[in-house]
Amino acid sequence: MNRSLSIQLLWITTIALILSACGNNTATVANPSPVAQLKGAETTATDPRDDQRLAMHESAVSDIDTHRDVPFYQISGTINPKGLTWQAHQTVTFINQSGTALDRLYFRLYPNLADMGGALTISAARVNDTAVTVQYESDNYIARIDVPAPIATDATTTVTLDFVTTVPKKGGKDLFGTLYFDKHSISLPSAYPLLANNKGGTWDLAIPNSNGDLVTSPEAMYDVTTTIPNGYTLVSTGTATATTKTDATQTIRVVSGLQRDFMLSATNNPHVSAVVDGTTISMYYPNDDVDGANLALGYASTALHLFNTTIGQYPFNELDMVTSNSGSFEGIEYPGIVMYSQDYFNTQSDFEDLVVHEVGHQWFYNVIGNDVQQHAWVDESMTTYTQVLYADSVHGTETGRKAIQMFSSDYDQIRDSSDDRKLDSPIDAFDEDTYSLISYYKGALYIDAIRSQIGEQAFAQALKTYYANNRYAIVDGTAFLAAAQSACNCDIQPLYNQWVLGE
Repeated sequence: MNRSLSIQLLWITTIALILSACGNNTATVANPSPVAQLKGAETTATDPRDDQRLAMHESAVSDIDTHRDVPFYQISGTINPKGLTWQAHQTVTFINQSGTALDRLYFRLYPNLADMGGALTISAARVNDTAVTVQYESDNYIARIDVPAPIATDATTTVTLDFVTTVPKKGGKDLFGTLYFDKHSISLPSAYPLLANNKGGTWDLAIPNSNGDLVTSPEAMYDVTTTIPNGYTLVSTGTATATTKTDATQTIRVVSGLQRDFMLSATNNPHVSAVVDGTTISMYYPNDDVDGANLALGYASTALHLFNTTIGQYPFNELDMVTSNSGSFEGIEYPGIVMYSQDYFNTQSDFEDLVVHEVGHQWFYNVIGNDVQQHAWVDESMTTYTQVLYADSVHGTETGRKAIQMFSSDYDQIRDSSDDRKLDSPIDAFDEDTYSLISYYKGALYIDAIRSQIGEQAFAQALKTYYANNRYAIVDGTAFLAAAQSACNCDIQPLYNQWVLGE
């Protein structure tokens, strides 16, 4: 996008924000561009997966029909914010695509990680309607279920689990911080039993390193019904399709569309919203800071439109942003939802960069996935580089070059030292500081080196090709290499070997 178009977009976004904020801090906005409604979809669809279309952007509705074989989670439960609990019943239906018969299943229980500080307990389990016993492993991070009969390759299996998730009573810098209740919002990311990954018959059961993102998971569909007290708003991955109320509570049904994980929050914070390219963006803000909320919403709206045009259309109807006062992070992405620290919200000079970065993760991490523990640089380098694309478009190419210079200056702290690492290193190879310097900044410098070598036109095409060819997949660094080489019709393998492989 050129400078004049950026100014035009910012003007349009400003007008939308003014209109949304008039008379009330909580915005009332038009619905996003409508998707084709299914007859009776909210309650009587023959296949409940059909309802998943309601969460998709109108350009991506058909993606549901071409991904029918992904795991399907149906969860129904109650959040008690003051009691710090989410009590629920879960059914997950999946096809054994591991390539081998399975005699056991494993579920990841992220709240039980020491750095999360919470708890997830399973009180009952059934496999294909047969009661089974749950055994806990790896300090209760893993729940193992020995199945009554081996699950054949390509067989469909249903597992039902009753569980309770409890959030920690206190936050602080010693915890990851996203599983938390700050008196205004209870946040429940990855707070349900999540089927572990199995590739070629090998289960990935490693305890994740909390210096980076925790969850690597294939696309799935979620149908989640949640009861919360009146006075709270449910904010989550996906789109609400129905709400019922009693004198004390409200029950909301949400469908996710194609997502890698599910996050939900119940908050009494107000919000402002805008509609950009058919997607509703909402910012739930703390401390009555409507000015900060409008800033965040403006940054996110501009970024969403820019990435829609330069990378590819965001495939969902909604993108939500929330805050937490746990005091242990700046910003963290989840599918369809972003969380910011209250300590960082509109208080730091690089707040704009933070918002842009977390919005960029919806393309790189969510739609295009990667192993965030073994190949964290794959999404972090691209997402950090979205800050450069945004700066180029909104503030001018000189600002974009200054961002690259800052990345280079920060990386220079360890460049060619014993702390330097090849990009394709697991999180366990880093400490907290070197992880950011390499996966974020060195990674962004590698992307910029590709841009410099292949030229602007080919780089622009590479971004579009990368997104179009790898939506909903899990990739490694060779995927963008292939897109770039295809766009320029040239060989940049030496760049990959140097930066990524350290050769």
